[in-house]
This record gives sequence, structure tokens and C-alpha cells, in this order.
Amino acid sequence: MMITISADQAPRDLLLSADPDWSRVQQSLENATIYGYQLDDQIVGVLVLKQRKVGVKEIMAIAVAESYQHRGIAKTMLQLVIKSCQQDPSCEQLQIGTGNSSLRQLALYQRAGFDLSAVWVNYFVDNYSQPIYENGIQCKSMVRLAQNVKGG
Repeated sequence: MMITISADQAPRDLLLSADPDWSRVQQSLENATIYGYQLDDQIVGVLVLKQRKVGVKEIMAIAVAESYQHRGIAKTMLQLVIKSCQQDPSCEQLQIGTGNSSLRQLALYQRAGFDLSAVWVNYFVDNYSQPIYENGIQCKSMVRLAQNVKGG
């Protein structure tokens, strides 16, 4: 079950698994709607949604506890947020960004209806003090995806 939670209820370890820079995580939480996925009386998933500009919301973070991964929780959270935006008159487009090395996430987002919209070359190299590696690949660039939620 997905519930709205406050920033202080959001599990720090989950947020840091989505972005290793705590100061960036804290900035993303400001004026954001934070959803927790509750299972077995604990928050095992988190999704941070933020209004970026008129008509555009961005998923700033999505993460699931490692022991609960591969159970469809991230997919369910995405579907619920997409549906919520479809019903929200102020939301025309939903955006998300991830690293070039985040292969499972890229597949998940595209299966959920997101399309590639941009690549911010060397974003992680230029903005993070330590290199990030996933799947044996250095995370250098941010892959941006978007979905027009009103169907047009």
C-alpha cells in the first residue's frame, strides 16, 4: 500500500540508494510529495514527486529496499503516480532522470510509458565528488525520460 509520508518518515537509506549525495536528496525533498510503500508494517519503498514547473512534475527519487526488490513494488509505485498525474488537471507531463548505468531502471521506466527526452552528458562526473558505478559501468550521464500523461 502506498501512503503519503513526511520527509522525516522517509527512510534515509532508501533515499541514499537512489542518490548517494545527501545534500541533493534533502533539496529534492523540499516542497515535494513523498510516498512510502508500506508492507509488513514498514516502509520498504519510497518515491519523491516534485512540481518542476507549470504542468510538469518530476519523480526525483524512487527506491525499494534490497530485500523487497524484484516484487513489482517500483512498478506499482510508478503506476500509481502516473494514474494520479493523469487525474490531476495541473499535471500534463511526468519526468524522471536516471544514470546511463542504471539498466534495470531504464527498462522499468520505458515499460511504464516513459520515452527518452534528453541526455545530460557528464552530469554525474561534473556534479558528484566520487565516481558512481553500477553494473560494471561508470555512471557519467543522466538519461532523462518523460511521459505526457494526458495522452497527447
